[in-house]
Amino acid sequence: MPGAVALTTTLDDLAQVTDPYMTPPERLRRNLLYLTRSRTGYTYMRDCGIRMDRRVITAWLAEERLPAANQQRRLEDAFRLLRRRNMAPSMTRRLNARGGTRVEIYPVDQAEIDEKHRRTARWRHKNIYRWDPIVAAWSRSDLHELTHRWHDVITDLDSDWRMYEYVTHLGFGA
Repeated sequence: MPGAVALTTTLDDLAQVTDPYMTPPERLRRNLLYLTRSRTGYTYMRDCGIRMDRRVITAWLAEERLPAANQQRRLEDAFRLLRRRNMAPSMTRRLNARGGTRVEIYPVDQAEIDEKHRRTARWRHKNIYRWDPIVAAWSRSDLHELTHRWHDVITDLDSDWRMYEYVTHLGFGA
């Protein structure tokens, strides 16, 4: 996957935006509870295309009715945007603490590539000292800006930095 996507996925895991172990009904309830706690949550729901009155949302919370599949996706999007926005300041502090955070970069697995075309790529580590622009782009879901920031990070590696544009996994020491 592109490094910016891996960065987004890893930051989402750290901020507990995604939880692969939750069942869809549990995730729906969590999202609804999170979004309905503040006016900002209602604003994010409206911005993501959910235009329901309070009776319908109350019925969803009471589990008397279920939102349609497209509404559930919109609720997920609204939750993700609000959670990222709310977590951005603490994530920035956490990742900038003690002089930055070490990131382990695992390159693309080349086992399926012919031997003559395979390049030797080992996992690398890099300390990132200023997370402010990266977390800001992540909180806005700005993949273009994250791609730009990821290129800034990997160009310091060495002449083979292009091997790390696409990665298998990123590990954070946070």
